[in-house]
Amino acid sequence: MADFTFGKRPPSPAPQRPRPASAPKNDTQQISCRATNPLSLDDDLGKVFLDETQAKATTATRLFRNDDLFDATKKLVGDFLSSNKSGKFSMWSTGCSSGEEVYSMAMIALGEFARAGKQHPLLEAFGTDINRNRIMEARSGVYRRPGKDAFNANYWRLLNQYAEVDASSVHMGDMLRGICQFMLFDMRNKPKKHTFQFIVCNHVLQYYDAPGQRHIIGNLTAVLKPGGTMYLEGLTQHGLDGTGVRKIDGTSNLYRIETERRPSGLTKIRPR
Repeated sequence: MADFTFGKRPPSPAPQRPRPASAPKNDTQQISCRATNPLSLDDDLGKVFLDETQAKATTATRLFRNDDLFDATKKLVGDFLSSNKSGKFSMWSTGCSSGEEVYSMAMIALGEFARAGKQHPLLEAFGTDINRNRIMEARSGVYRRPGKDAFNANYWRLLNQYAEVDASSVHMGDMLRGICQFMLFDMRNKPKKHTFQFIVCNHVLQYYDAPGQRHIIGNLTAVLKPGGTMYLEGLTQHGLDGTGVRKIDGTSNLYRIETERRPSGLTKIRPR
């Protein structure tokens, strides 16, 4: 169990079929809007996100919404499996809202595990958010059914394989709900007792000023396994300054640490 040091994990609720009038909307139109005044580390997020526009911007998500993220997930899991590394492939999506992204990543990963003939106990996926309601929704694993043109046939195949899809809703299957764990956590804090091969911070960093971005990146890199990868969407160049993190060539949002940590605590930049 990962220790995210923020809030206690209440019991997971039993899945409930959503009522159409109150089911979450798969609306991403607000997802990229930037705050007029970027957040700092001193802001009280509990008050900031009471603003209706900001609330929409930070909770909008849907299944399989970013092809580049899922292409990266597929490749990273495939590389992990082909390398015959020991241990589990561990993923963390911070600022995951209601969890669709975490379930989508897990389905992509499960497809790669099945292709390699590996068992899913070697896979774990964590999602964290500061919004208790969104976390409870994620734990329920119940969502409104996407439209038939919401994503491609390969994604529909995975959804039908790992979830129960009926005329109006999607219920994540027991295997997925066992792999995916959701917890309250503020990414301005540093997690403990767990490290990850893949960390995702999608459509969150753009709300923070450069010092806030650098602080959050420091928290993420502290728990990134050696050779691990981060998907950082919304990051500014000034948010990278001094972090020892660089974009992977030929990618849009994938980053790795370019520093070599030594026992003395000093860092050495690897020559390019």
